[in-house]
Amino acid sequence: MNAAYEHPSLKINVTTEQRDRAEAWLKDAYADGRVSEDEFDRRMGQVLGAVTRRDLNQAFYGLVSVPVGSQALGLHPAYSPMIRPETRLQAGRGVAGFAHFSAVFTWILGPGLVFALSRPGSYARKEAAKAFNFQLIWGICIALVMIVAGITGLSVLEWIQPLMWLGWLVLSIVGGAKALQGEDWRHPLEQVLKLEVLSEK
Repeated sequence: MNAAYEHPSLKINVTTEQRDRAEAWLKDAYADGRVSEDEFDRRMGQVLGAVTRRDLNQAFYGLVSVPVGSQALGLHPAYSPMIRPETRLQAGRGVAGFAHFSAVFTWILGPGLVFALSRPGSYARKEAAKAFNFQLIWGICIALVMIVAGITGLSVLEWIQPLMWLGWLVLSIVGGAKALQGEDWRHPLEQVLKLEVLSEK
């Protein structure tokens, strides 16, 4: 903060909602290993004892980078409005489920697009990679069976193809349903054929 000028909002009393957000932010930082136990206790004490926004800001100095615009307004990102964790989790599951379901209509294009647009390390990106890899493996298998059936003319392969298409549809839907539930489920075919074009980590 500029010592020559102090925004009037820094003298405003801290609201219960702002204090709760600050506490939640610190707890997340501690859970992620960004602060030690001693530092967490010290900063949490500052949050609980804060009366004004200036007091609350002190709990985060050196820990959170405050944009110049926020400094000018006396705001702080650690206790600014945020998306609730459960809302973020539900949104991630929804996108993950969409990645699987979209493959029914777009094959690898849908999962590939979700993978490209998702944040690295996120649940949605991981599930999009799983959906992409599964669709690619299954597509290769179906193509091989069709080629062999065309060359050999074996009638048994003609019976197998519809079953494979049905299995692909069912597993694609199951994968989407599992993703919506937040489960780390893997397609049976992926457990046999290890082909990871997109990283699932």
